[in-house]
Amino acid sequence: MTRKTFLNVTLMLIVLFFNSCGSSIENNCPNISYSDLKISVVQEPKIIPGSSKLSMILKVDENFNKYLPVSGLTTGNFKVYEKGPNDDCPNPISESEANKQFSPSPQKFRHNTLIVLDLSASVTSSTLSQLKSSTTSFINNIITSNGDNSYLVGVSWFDGEDKLNTLVDFTSDKNKLINAVQNINAGITNDPSTDLYGAVIKSVDKAEQRLKDLQKESYISAFSIVIFTDGTDQAARYSKQAAINKVEGANQKISMFTIGLGTEIDKTVLTAIGKNGAVFPQNKNELEAKFVELARIVRGEANSYYLFEYCSPKRAGKVQLVLVVQYDAKKGTYATTFDATGLTSNCY
Repeated sequence: MTRKTFLNVTLMLIVLFFNSCGSSIENNCPNISYSDLKISVVQEPKIIPGSSKLSMILKVDENFNKYLPVSGLTTGNFKVYEKGPNDDCPNPISESEANKQFSPSPQKFRHNTLIVLDLSASVTSSTLSQLKSSTTSFINNIITSNGDNSYLVGVSWFDGEDKLNTLVDFTSDKNKLINAVQNINAGITNDPSTDLYGAVIKSVDKAEQRLKDLQKESYISAFSIVIFTDGTDQAARYSKQAAINKVEGANQKISMFTIGLGTEIDKTVLTAIGKNGAVFPQNKNELEAKFVELARIVRGEANSYYLFEYCSPKRAGKVQLVLVVQYDAKKGTYATTFDATGLTSNCY
């Protein structure tokens, strides 16, 4: 072996030695990284002043489905791990130390649902009765009790005009919503055409503005838009691509759903617009069942947001927090860091 070859081999062995040493702790740690569930952070963990409590708002979805929110979780579905300055690995925090607290209805949280109805001539002349009944059933399945401000519903409508009309602004008053829907009549519309793409664009704009307004009032909020139509865009003021781009570029807190009825709809377009769910009743007699089906999905979406709080036993240094959520046989992992310096014994 030449001197040059000997030096190269020696250098390679040194590099391999240090690389193995640097990763040995991580490799020896138990695997708690899971991806069956997707955990999205709506509000990053914050420390309640003068305490050891960390508070965060999370959203949980199944990760390998186009759209499947996970609702109905309880405290037992969440497990907390911490890795402090003296720890080699993230270690589970005992129940007595963590004092976990959990709420499926976070305070200062508002879930908004905007129902957008196509009231073009083809609807008002043949499907209006079924549409009113179906929309009423949808509202009943979203707002299960009057006065619960966690769930707010608004109803808008469009025809051929370059306008998104408000039938009822956002409210938790179920009776107000239903009365307004039941009072819709064929005379409400002035233009028999269909400005579908314009309605999509304006609906997203309305949702984004409302999210900004609620944020100014210190509310954490999310939004679902449900658009019903029985046809394709006829007004041609806006392009299909402009509508799809608007949906794809929307705030991630906005979920989009569509309901398409009849033989004149374009299912491909409505599926692209309804990126979180699209349903297609075979006829107007199936319309109500599809509205109810979608209402349950939207309600599940609203209930997939969680306020999770726990009290850290750490009192100094940078701490890695790992949260594992388990639902049936599926698990998901969320990891972040926080500074435990100054945390106290208070937990409230």
